Amino acid sequence: MRPSDRGRGLRAINDARQTRRRAIVLGRVSVREAAPRFWIFTFIGIVVFSAGYYRYTLGVLAARKNEVKAQQRAVQVTVGDAGFALRDRLERWITDLARAAEPNRIASELELEMVARGPGIYARLGLAAARDSGAMSASLARSLHDGFTACLFVGHPGDPTQGVPCKENSQCGPGELCSGWGVCGAPSQPFNAHILYETLRVLGPQWGEELEAARDELQVRAIELDLQDTAKHELVAASELVRRSKYFTAVLDEPAEPSALVDAVAGESAEERLQGSDHFVRVGIWNLESGQQELALRVEAAGRLMGGGGRGTPPVDVERARQRQVNSCSAASEARERVGEARSAAEPPGHDGAPSEAASSQR
Repeated sequence: MRPSDRGRGLRAINDARQTRRRAIVLGRVSVREAAPRFWIFTFIGIVVFSAGYYRYTLGVLAARKNEVKAQQRAVQVTVGDAGFALRDRLERWITDLARAAEPNRIASELELEMVARGPGIYARLGLAAARDSGAMSASLARSLHDGFTACLFVGHPGDPTQGVPCKENSQCGPGELCSGWGVCGAPSQPFNAHILYETLRVLGPQWGEELEAARDELQVRAIELDLQDTAKHELVAASELVRRSKYFTAVLDEPAEPSALVDAVAGESAEERLQGSDHFVRVGIWNLESGQQELALRVEAAGRLMGGGGRGTPPVDVERARQRQVNSCSAASEARERVGEARSAAEPPGHDGAPSEAASSQR
């Protein structure tokens, strides 16, 4: 006996305990086994339950996917096939402008004031992206307003900085978008091309493939929230864009000369770096109703920001952002000047109200 067992309890119990331990050590005790039939039925039950639960979860998941597809069809009805047809037209025109040897066309009927009043669509992307369909879609999906629109489409009332502060569209009300100024509001003119592309994204095959590939309800819910957010914000503007837009304006940034390319700063994209450097841009304007191109020019984006003094040197990122806007505004100003010169050259003598020589001789 172990020292701890001595003198504890009845002696008969202690002897029986010691005998059992010896039998276990010597292998003289057999453990009672469960009947094989029990384990077979237990295994079959687990398999049947697992299969049934798997089929049930697949049915629930399929039902949720069908609900999301029904919401997608509602968005499709609102935008219709006209959205995809408009997208194809815009991309075709951008490709034509990118492939032109020396764009130089100013239609006699072009009036920039009419284009500014719109409604219209604006897109800006790099020349290399404009020659690649895949890169073009990605660039147009993030196209925004810039200094070019501010200087070419002048005369719009209202302060773009007024509104509820925001960081993303989900913080805005129905039909409102979080603008580049960080405030909620209805999309301003011209419409950004990314509004159309963001709406068509949830109607395209890739979005449907992601929904079909979802393996659990959490993934389906995330895709559904994405669809609902787009329907709440971009869909309203996209439907107006498709139905009411009259003009399309595109700006293509040509690569800058290596000597003119400024040094990159932290957090600056390749597109922003190019727009902050001296380079040429291609400007195109099309009439969506007639399908005719009214403007095709190649102008230089090389502005110079004149400081007012007295406020010190701004941070590098602020100074670079200002330079991008100045360059874009410089290109827009040159485009306006060339359109004005073309209209002046096309006007007959005496058009400004003074009688022409022919009219004076007839009197």
